[in-house]
Amino acid sequence: MEQKGTLKYRKLQRTPQSGENAGKKKWYATAVTDREVDFEGFVSHISDHGSPYSRGTIHGVLMDALDHLQELILDGKSVRLSDLGLFSIGMTSKAEDTKEKVTAASVEGVHLIVRNTKSWSNSELRKKCKIQEYGGYTGTDEGGTSGGTSGGTEQGGGTSQGGGGTSQGGDGTDSGGDNVNF
Repeated sequence: MEQKGTLKYRKLQRTPQSGENAGKKKWYATAVTDREVDFEGFVSHISDHGSPYSRGTIHGVLMDALDHLQELILDGKSVRLSDLGLFSIGMTSKAEDTKEKVTAASVEGVHLIVRNTKSWSNSELRKKCKIQEYGGYTGTDEGGTSGGTSGGTEQGGGTSQGGGGTSQGGDGTDSGGDNVNF
């Protein structure tokens, strides 16, 4: 399978509050985003990489797509964008003692839910990238580890580490994809 990029990680020590390692200091690899591509940069990237469409056309189509995607999900619809994923809206609310006390005022917030599918599944994305230690640390961690790039890749096994808890809309069922909440 063709590799499409290099995902960088940083070593981070955490003390989980639950699970088999609760209360124990453990080290984890955590993904590092070392740069951000803004909307215009994304448009230019598409335009410069063999697209038959002009920058202006790409820009216009993407802006319209984003506007309509937001409109549809805010109207309570789920929108599947090919293999990218299923976009929908979720909400959080405060707990009420009775069913009758649950009203619109109980809703504390809304959030975007993206369920990636097919070629965007977590396992497929993992196959398409090389993994390399990030060399741009800004200081040292508690163990005295400083920057440096391992130069190699780490494939296989590994730990999936989250920032504590997940939030899912609906009944929490998954129809084959991996849930990502924003």
